[in-house]
Amino acid sequence: MISLQLSDLARVLGVAVQGTDAPITGLAIDSRAVTTGDLFVAIRGDRVDGSDFIEKALARGAAAVVSSQALSQTIPHLTVADSGTACAAFGRLARASFDGVVVGITGSAGKTTAKAFLAAICACTDRTVATDGNQNNELGVPLTLAKLLSAPQFGVVEMGAAQRGDIAHLKNMALPQIVVLLNALEAHVGRFGSLDNIVATKGEILDGLSPSSVAVLNADQSNFALWSARAQPARIISFGWTTAADVRVVGERSNGFAGSQVELDLNGSNVSVRLCVPGKAGVTNALAAAAAAIGLGIGVDKIVEGLESVKPVAGRGNSVTLRDGVTLIDDSYNASPSSVIAALDVLSTSEAPRTAVLADMLELGDEAVSYHQQVGRYISKLGIERVIAVGELSRHIGEHCSLQSIYFQDADALLGACPTFSKNETVLVKGSRGMHLDRFVDAVTISLGETTC
Repeated sequence: MISLQLSDLARVLGVAVQGTDAPITGLAIDSRAVTTGDLFVAIRGDRVDGSDFIEKALARGAAAVVSSQALSQTIPHLTVADSGTACAAFGRLARASFDGVVVGITGSAGKTTAKAFLAAICACTDRTVATDGNQNNELGVPLTLAKLLSAPQFGVVEMGAAQRGDIAHLKNMALPQIVVLLNALEAHVGRFGSLDNIVATKGEILDGLSPSSVAVLNADQSNFALWSARAQPARIISFGWTTAADVRVVGERSNGFAGSQVELDLNGSNVSVRLCVPGKAGVTNALAAAAAAIGLGIGVDKIVEGLESVKPVAGRGNSVTLRDGVTLIDDSYNASPSSVIAALDVLSTSEAPRTAVLADMLELGDEAVSYHQQVGRYISKLGIERVIAVGELSRHIGEHCSLQSIYFQDADALLGACPTFSKNETVLVKGSRGMHLDRFVDAVTISLGETTC
């Protein structure tokens, strides 16, 4: 275990240590997550002020505190102008003390799944830390970097963006030796203004690489050549379905939402892998992780072992078996046009009857209505028996779908109606997180009763 001194952080921030100096072995911004030896950074948010939870953090073993408010307690602490800046500085200090390998992952979709695949592969080889959940922003990345103080061999860091410059900021904090760029898609295009801005923002992870760096790039993306040039002089390892990719699919047999049996070419080594993560997107994310593992020098047997160990997580395509053979596919965590269409493709391979419960895809800008109309027309082509549309934008899905459709204004209205499902029906639930379809998943799971397989 590596420890930093509170005075190390104070020196970087240009402030004085209040109270005594203290060794720090971790970082927390939630008092409930504090463990002994942590630095608790009190973040003031729109609804919650972390300073209100300092006593709880100390009771759980926090060694020191950082706050934007002056504290009267005689505890080791720093008073700073911006607690977020203090988190970033601590993350950089933790990274500077680490002599293992850091991998940074970004993209419009698939980051969390690709991270899970790569972390599992790395864990088959040596001690590994990785981003928890979706803690991939300016506060989440320092939390991940702080875990490097436990002295693992590998760190896998997921990086998200809300605006131009975000990926550059996170990359400069994490200093990954290997970077993975999955894709640039229309998700959140309303926030970024254009797809070109998304392409440029995701590409920030490629800037400033050295000849000893590795850039793992999606050969199926139209921006592959652009990103390859931007990554120079790094070594490029490509992945994808194209025969030109270094890591590619040779053959695939879909098992629907149960996953896929795939034959992969791992830079010249052919292997068979049973993936539990469903759909073509799941396979692509596995390819990205395998390519990164090759960049790390991990053997093929460990790559296969790691890929086969990963299961879908709640809200990201996990299957729940309910009474009367109803299969609920919980993909409620997020949605974009590309990810919805990919999930519908998998649903179309299931036996009838099938229902797609689809809520609004948010942050799509001026083309939002058009994207929802396209999804409606696509469902018609697939022949899925029923669509339940939730939200004002999703009304356009139902209106442009020639199949049976039901519309609800929001999740509350959906819950109030309590739609029923037929025996052995497969139900896909997908929408942007802000539409709260996770509440519907919980309600259906309780009403029909989860069974064990």
